[in-house]
Amino acid sequence: MDIVIIGGFLGGGKTTLLNHLVSEAVAQGLQPAVIMNEFGKQSVDGQLIDQKIPLNELTEGCICCAMKADVSDQLHQLYLDYQPDIVFIECSGIAEPLAVVDACLTPILAPFTSIKHMLGIVDTQMYQSLKSYPKDIQGLFYEQLSHCSHLFVNKIDLTHVDVTSQLLKELEIINPEADIQVGMYGRITLPKYTKTTDNNVQMTKTKIDHQSLHKGIHHQYIDVPVKCTKLQFIDYLDALPSNIYRMKGFIQFIDQPHTYLVQYMQGQFELTPVAFKKEVPQYLVLIGKNIQYDDYRQLCNSNDMEIGY
Repeated sequence: MDIVIIGGFLGGGKTTLLNHLVSEAVAQGLQPAVIMNEFGKQSVDGQLIDQKIPLNELTEGCICCAMKADVSDQLHQLYLDYQPDIVFIECSGIAEPLAVVDACLTPILAPFTSIKHMLGIVDTQMYQSLKSYPKDIQGLFYEQLSHCSHLFVNKIDLTHVDVTSQLLKELEIINPEADIQVGMYGRITLPKYTKTTDNNVQMTKTKIDHQSLHKGIHHQYIDVPVKCTKLQFIDYLDALPSNIYRMKGFIQFIDQPHTYLVQYMQGQFELTPVAFKKEVPQYLVLIGKNIQYDDYRQLCNSNDMEIGY
């Protein structure tokens, strides 16, 4: 059972890349499975994965910290239930993927698992504003990428070529051994899956001591978030403070017939109408530093929104 670990900072496009890799695996005649970690109380991205693919979700915590044991348990259970050829592990946006490697190397898993790749996805837009983040967040951004076997510089269509060029220079310094690719929509190119193990990943298997770089980050779960128009919600997003790094979830507007997928990352957002075969609950997950539910209510009230409970 091969394992591919996918890491990178909040909002970089990990789930889009994951869907691309799952499709590639299926096209190669393989049976894939997915383990997905959401830092918040409830999963958003799990709704965006093909429902035919075996999916285990780890929520309300970070996969590289207290939930490391859960990773081993989930991998073992997937093997017992489905015998997949390949398992994709999508880390939360604040995880340190190297610690996840350690979680995959327990004695019970060793006889039937092989870590093939550790992928780091890099958002060029986030990099462009990286210096506006606190120093510990900047450190986490680079730490997430420094041990990967492959790096994918995403969203190059949304930034100037000079920004991408500077980013590539920095990546070659922090991880000179990585296979670095650039592109859009998570379309990374990987070797065909074989039974050999990627040497770069093997070198990262040594257990290391490190202090968590994301101790100051918290999340806020908003159940049935607001009753408002789409324009009112856009005004709300424009007024979000800088300590909110990420927001995602599902919401229905009083002037729109569809459920919308919300994707927000400092100063940038997408509201995408989606059609699901089953009813999806409305909720938002906010991730940032020192965030309070009262702050959320105050912003909503300033736009004459009605809070739902």
